[in-house]
Amino acid sequence: MDKEELSRYLAKLGAKGGKATAQRLTKEQRIERARRAGKASQAKAKKRGKL
Repeated sequence: MDKEELSRYLAKLGAKGGKATAQRLTKEQRIERARRAGKASQAKAKKRGKL
């Protein structure tokens, strides 16, 4: 397996990560993760002076 093939293979595996994680979480866990992500995004934007 050359470097390019390995790169494509790993990219394909990585693309499944979020979907696989979301499937094993409960609805409440998904909501909590989304809430935390939103707060982190707002804090980052505020730090940059965009809010």
